[in-house]
Amino acid sequence: MRLPSVAFAVFVIVASCALSVAPVSAAPVAADFYGAPVVGLEAYAPGSIVRREPVPQLDVLGSHTERILYRSADPRDRAVAVSGLLVTPIRAWPGPGPRPVIAYAPGSYGVADRCSGSSELGLATTMPALLPLLAQGYQVVTTDYQGLGTPGEYEFLGRTASARAVLDAARAAARESDAPVVLYGYSAGGVASAAAAELASTYAPDLSVVGAFVGAAPADPVVRVDGQDGSAWAATMLYTIGGLIGAHPDRADRIRALFNARGRASLDAAQDFCTTDALAHGSFRSEDLTADGTSLSALMTGPVLGPLTEENTIGFTAPVAPVMIVHGVHDTSVEIEQSRLLAQRWRAAGAVDITVREFDFGTDLIPAFDHTASNVAAYPGSLEWIDRLVARA
Repeated sequence: MRLPSVAFAVFVIVASCALSVAPVSAAPVAADFYGAPVVGLEAYAPGSIVRREPVPQLDVLGSHTERILYRSADPRDRAVAVSGLLVTPIRAWPGPGPRPVIAYAPGSYGVADRCSGSSELGLATTMPALLPLLAQGYQVVTTDYQGLGTPGEYEFLGRTASARAVLDAARAAARESDAPVVLYGYSAGGVASAAAAELASTYAPDLSVVGAFVGAAPADPVVRVDGQDGSAWAATMLYTIGGLIGAHPDRADRIRALFNARGRASLDAAQDFCTTDALAHGSFRSEDLTADGTSLSALMTGPVLGPLTEENTIGFTAPVAPVMIVHGVHDTSVEIEQSRLLAQRWRAAGAVDITVREFDFGTDLIPAFDHTASNVAAYPGSLEWIDRLVARA
């Protein structure tokens, strides 16, 4: 029996907070699960599961959890293997039709392979966020994104790469069942969910995408960098640049030439950062890292980075499915202007079914609280919204 969404909110808050600070016990992952080549990967259809292993330690709320490796396609249409988790409730789905699928896009834990959401380091943050979705009886599939944990380059907040990773994860779960799919992501995961919503009708028309939850998404790269410059999270500005260098090796020299020696050293160091490493790197201004003292946000609109920035900006292609946008008013990790701008752009592009919810916790003394709190506070409303979407699918 499914739990009422509103009544479940208290459980979500308690369980999520408890598990977020407690380590999740999981068996070590064999390195070859992620790195061993998949013979004939090109021959597999996008979304095909090419490797899987059970993770019984994560069988929460009466579910069966597997770590999976599935086939996707990078922005150049080359076959790539992407890792993630597939969590399936054991009890029968009580509703009509096939069990709905939540394609969950995790937030960022960093850009080093060890930070991936299905790894031991990422699980403590990934699993608590899935609890409310699993308790509703939905099947949940997560993605680690292309090149995060697996061979290849991870393009942080890359629009096409992240969208395809999410949509092919949904294919891995839905297979040929025609199950209704809801895209779900918060923070960096919100970018992936939003990008997937924009590209679903062209890249994955076979999927029955009925909606997308987009929480606190830094959908505009320039706005994001400008907001992080000089903050405690300044090192995360470099994630985007490192990802562009990896995704566009033909432009690597021109991009690196925009930075001075200190900047290039910081770029290299940041590619092995998880969250705590970024914080430990300390605050700085991007002008101190660039070759000519120009801010990074200005460079991202210039001739070298500008075209790549435009490619990774969300909001100019209208999703065809309903969208819910959620954000905290005082969020300092991702400023609320990002979500307001995204909604404005989508409406201008022709989107007609956009629900926007803003949370004001009055946390001026602890502004960083809003980023996490809005994610948790959104569950009652988002679960009811998802219930309605799948009921009419």
